[in-house]
Amino acid sequence: MRTESTYRQMELNPQIADGEMHSPERVRMQMEQARQQAEFYEQQRQQWETQRRELEQSNEQKAMFNANLNEIGMKIHNSVRRLEKELESMDREQREIERVCECFKRHLQILSALQPQNWSTEGFQERLREALPKLDRAENDFHEAYLDGRKYQHTDTFLHKPGEEAPDRISSKVIGEHLLKGLAFHLPLFLLLLITWMVYFLATTL
Repeated sequence: MRTESTYRQMELNPQIADGEMHSPERVRMQMEQARQQAEFYEQQRQQWETQRRELEQSNEQKAMFNANLNEIGMKIHNSVRRLEKELESMDREQREIERVCECFKRHLQILSALQPQNWSTEGFQERLREALPKLDRAENDFHEAYLDGRKYQHTDTFLHKPGEEAPDRISSKVIGEHLLKGLAFHLPLFLLLLITWMVYFLATTL
């Protein structure tokens, strides 16, 4: 006989009354639900882990790119500043050289117009007195231009005056180089001959 407490428990949980609470089918369903739930959580965990790694990788790549960007940017910035200074220096020298060139052109026109071969004997002294200052000014400007031109950095035109490239010094340098090469070539042969002679001398005297 079912007691009153048994009927009250059956009313609270009808599955107990049906005998299904611990049935194999019920257990399998619960296990399947737990497995699916565990798989869901594992997929979520893997997705979060993948997102975390991607975020870390993105941050590392971003930091590396930013460092390279700053480095190459600073290099280009410094190069631009140096190039701008170089261009300013070149422009300044170009303007100075243009002034020297125009000055030489004016002197050339003045000197070309003198034509002393056409001077007559009667007015020679007068024309000579007028021409000498022009020649002196041209010569002084020429020498001063080549003296000041040594400071230029972007041209070697003013290093040597026309016709004064010092060929003797260049030839001496070339000759010295040839002598050094000849000495380096013949020195081992000379030492070998000296050693051979010394061996022969010792062998004949003993």
